Amino acid sequence: MRSTSDIQEDGFGYNSTMLADYDSFIIIKPKFLRYTDEIIKDLHRHDFIIIEAEEKTLTREEAETIYSCHKGKPFFDELVEYMTSGPCIGMILLSPFSDKYHATEVLLQIKSKYRKRYSIDKTRNVMHCSDSYQSALHEAETFFNQH
Repeated sequence: MRSTSDIQEDGFGYNSTMLADYDSFIIIKPKFLRYTDEIIKDLHRHDFIIIEAEEKTLTREEAETIYSCHKGKPFFDELVEYMTSGPCIGMILLSPFSDKYHATEVLLQIKSKYRKRYSIDKTRNVMHCSDSYQSALHEAETFFNQH
């Protein structure tokens, strides 16, 4: 288990630009921001620390980059349209687990719970969760414009 003392501070809060300092990335999707507090409480119950969070409306280019693994699939255009339809919240997370794989598994369970509870359909669902540490790096860099 890691503690918050393992995180380097930058004077304004936690330094998310040090990519190795975080474990995952999530997006609370458009039309579902009303569940943000509930999701944050759940993340805290699992001892995740929110390193950085931002509310914004994704550009088409950002959405296409974040979801590039789905390019060419039948739902890609609909997903990009949906993700650019309104504000969403991106969060960079630090987990208490020393194993990044375990952190991803816990987040996938949290995502599944909220999708089952609140989703409208397969595309218009509550949240996106990076499926690996490498995806988290790529997606967070895109969302927070840290290229």
